Amino acid sequence: MPLTFSVTTASPTASEVRLGRHTLRFDQPASHGGGGTGPSPLVVFASASAACAHYFLAQFLNAREIDSTDLVVDVTMAKAEEGIPRLGTLDLLVKLPAGVPQKYAKAIQKIIRQCPVHGTLHTPPEVGLEVIFPD
Repeated sequence: MPLTFSVTTASPTASEVRLGRHTLRFDQPASHGGGGTGPSPLVVFASASAACAHYFLAQFLNAREIDSTDLVVDVTMAKAEEGIPRLGTLDLLVKLPAGVPQKYAKAIQKIIRQCPVHGTLHTPPEVGLEVIFPD
């Protein structure tokens, strides 16, 4: 089922999107001409990958009654140096909490790969674009 939402202007350089009861604000750093009032869309995109991995792994651990409180997913990202502006590298470092048995190593890799953001990065969607001018 498709999800539709709108991104609107929040300031000369910032944008906001309302997703249900949540509002996310995006901007660019002042060093790149923005107002610095929110993270850049590219940083949010990268952090979404880590957040998705964290969610799926926390669910996995909680289902096995393993405390996920100290679960951390660190992100290292870099823009591509050539070609169209995009991420060139995106690395996730999963720091498991104490008490996770080694026997779950393969299952942990599998569960993270089942995250929809991870899947989208490996199998990109069809992206449409339409521009509408006012009458």
